[in-house]
Amino acid sequence: MTFAFLALLQSSPTIEFDVESGSGLKVSVGGIPVIQGSWFQAYAPGWTKGFYSSRWQQQQIKRVDKDTIKLNFDSPEKKFSGSATYKLDGNKLAVTWDFNWASDESAKIEMSTGMAWLPPFREGQAILDGKTRDLPQIPPVGDASKRQLGSAATVTELKGAAVSFRLKADRPVVTFDARGYAQDWAETKPLYWQGYQGIDLPKGQTVRVQYEYNFDAKVRTLAPSRTFKLNPVSIANGLQPDLAKPVLIPKPKSADLDWQNPIIVSNAWHFPAGRFKFFDKLKELLAQRFVLPSVGTGGSIRVAVDGGMADLKKLPGSYRLTITPNSASFIGQGEEGLMNAIYRFVQLCHVENGQIVAPSGIIEDEPRSDFRGVHLFVGPNAPEFQSKLWNNVLRPLGMNKVVLQCERTEWKTLPGVTSDITMKQEALVKLFDFYRGIGVEPIPLIQSFGHMEWFFARGANLDLAYNSQVPYAIDPRKPEAMELVGKLWDEAARVLKPQTVHFGLDEVDMRGFENKDPKHITELWELMLPFLGTVAKRNNTKMMLWGDQGLAPNEAVDAAMGDDRENASRRRAAIPRGSYIADWHYKAEQDHKPFLKSLQTWKLDGFKPIASSWYRPENIRGLYVAADIESAGTLQTTWAGYESNERNMLKALQQFNAMVYAADYSWSGRIEQIEELPYKADDVFARMYNPRQSPLRPERLVTLGRGDIFTVGGVSFARLLDAELAGVSNSNFNAAKSIEFALIGQAREIALALTCDATTSFSEPLGVVTLFYKDGTKEVTSLQYGIHVRSGDDSLGTFAGLRKEGVTCLRMPLQKKELEKITIAESNLSAGLRVDGISLLTAVKS
Repeated sequence: MTFAFLALLQSSPTIEFDVESGSGLKVSVGGIPVIQGSWFQAYAPGWTKGFYSSRWQQQQIKRVDKDTIKLNFDSPEKKFSGSATYKLDGNKLAVTWDFNWASDESAKIEMSTGMAWLPPFREGQAILDGKTRDLPQIPPVGDASKRQLGSAATVTELKGAAVSFRLKADRPVVTFDARGYAQDWAETKPLYWQGYQGIDLPKGQTVRVQYEYNFDAKVRTLAPSRTFKLNPVSIANGLQPDLAKPVLIPKPKSADLDWQNPIIVSNAWHFPAGRFKFFDKLKELLAQRFVLPSVGTGGSIRVAVDGGMADLKKLPGSYRLTITPNSASFIGQGEEGLMNAIYRFVQLCHVENGQIVAPSGIIEDEPRSDFRGVHLFVGPNAPEFQSKLWNNVLRPLGMNKVVLQCERTEWKTLPGVTSDITMKQEALVKLFDFYRGIGVEPIPLIQSFGHMEWFFARGANLDLAYNSQVPYAIDPRKPEAMELVGKLWDEAARVLKPQTVHFGLDEVDMRGFENKDPKHITELWELMLPFLGTVAKRNNTKMMLWGDQGLAPNEAVDAAMGDDRENASRRRAAIPRGSYIADWHYKAEQDHKPFLKSLQTWKLDGFKPIASSWYRPENIRGLYVAADIESAGTLQTTWAGYESNERNMLKALQQFNAMVYAADYSWSGRIEQIEELPYKADDVFARMYNPRQSPLRPERLVTLGRGDIFTVGGVSFARLLDAELAGVSNSNFNAAKSIEFALIGQAREIALALTCDATTSFSEPLGVVTLFYKDGTKEVTSLQYGIHVRSGDDSLGTFAGLRKEGVTCLRMPLQKKELEKITIAESNLSAGLRVDGISLLTAVKS
């Protein structure tokens, strides 16, 4: 592949650059993102220990002028320090680093000069010390060495259709394709990692690292906005019912189902034993998923239903669901079990031959553990968001515990520490009542040693801090600090009435302790833990805490911050026996064996471990299979900002998608590998969180376009031609920034078939859709990556619409008045948005 590239380059492209603490260097050239972050870290040879990471520690950034940025850093232990200067001169960005090491320990530096955003180079070339190769279209697999683009080079060029750059360094630079690489920084966007993988750090000597970028960009001349005037085409069966056969999540313990002899759910009901509890909930759940047939139309088959509670001699939440071709019986172990039987029946329902049906047979199901939880935060918008999350997703999937991290609440004990994300105490009480009302135990979590920045907010309580200059942990040696924490918990217990309380206690010495002193931390721990035990006891609650401080490095796969065996053992001994230990481990490992040791350690010392995972599917599978073997409960943690709301969920949607896997493995104890599961968690979560009614029979719609007919998400479209917007490929670099479609008429919904060229960060704004009505009003919808649209080579689903072969069907409700036109405008000229089709659903006469 060759490029007639240089002739198209502008001599002085507009170059914008910035450096941010934690995320590093970002560069855009001619408005196109090119470098999307950088970092460095100091570590012991063999990766036996980490000394400093620029991603997790702070750097001081100063912009000297528009072309110069200076950076300085110093590790907390004063072992590692240094500085950098970024200087832009025309097309050239020169970078100089100085690193200093002041310890007798051996150390090395791993350093990313910059991570190149892949889309502008998708069809391009790499030139490594003069050797040219085409860039791979399909991402490689394996570790960094298997992903490397040739040998390390002192001069590396990346050339694409829109931009190019040359990186010249004082020592060989490695470039590797990080698409699909098992690191968190590689999960959100396609990148090439470039940098040094091991520079020695001798004590007392300054190590200087220098490199420079030279950037070029193609001149972009946007085409004028285009208006499409297309004749509508009526398609008789253009809107199809959702005919997908249900997948049973969580996997039931026993299911003997006959799909050939189903029950017909006619919406006409008969109660041989009388109307039973939660029947109205059954009807509500069915109406969320289906356009229910009218009752009393003459031919309706009446369905006999009965339900109740019985002692099945099983764990709470267990149930028996019995379905015949003309009846359904719901029997639960308590109210929780009865609701689980109803949720399962609704899950089994699907559309077949114009009717709602469910297979006949018997499901007898029991959870493998009585602790199946999710960890969430609170906030002003938490009640509305969490009620939707639990009613639509988590409760139907069998979750029964919620750990609510609620220190940011208006506690009367702690006046003066509130912020704009603080929750009203009355609202938190109502939220706890909501959870009890749906059969879920709410567990308050208030950090009570470290991670207490909230406690010192606005300069409050600094006299109780271990280090008032870095107010992070309280000082257990101060009786008044202990007393205030105790009063806070007494208030929380009085108003929330919990059965279990979670004291936090993870990473207690992460900040504010100048010298590493494990014995000293243990002595503080031995003051704090017995006291918290008395707080739990006097409030008649069970005690829970994170487990990292009680594990030595050789006692767990990760998150073992007990320093050494002696200190970890002493810290475990200080915890009241019988406490719940949230044994958190986040290693992305499907093999369960590495996770067994920590669970066994806690059990042998008389505690109740709760296997606590994060969002990586491999982590959930490995840890939860280990939990099943050790008869431990489970807790899915979320760290999506300190405020719980839908906005923060969408920013970290992978953490919420993972709850589907967590619910499945937590309930069922299934052992399949993630890739063997009969579903994708992101698809399941999106469908459940935003349920859409399926028609029972095909419906007519109107579509626009001249091309072939295709179907996405049950909606048919006539393919639009040439309806693409500006991107970074040869085909669309000079395309228009906006397009317009003339539409006249009324409909219930409008459906857009959307895709884009470039994979970007999740929730990144790509453009806006504006609906104009004939009365002069309009509606605007922001298009965000991963929520409304994804690139063709991104395999994940979209949150707000169903997806097929790289195209998303986005359905938007319309007002009951005539449309005049629709416009789609890009806010990101690198995205390459494309409209493949437009259809109007349930067209009505004007």
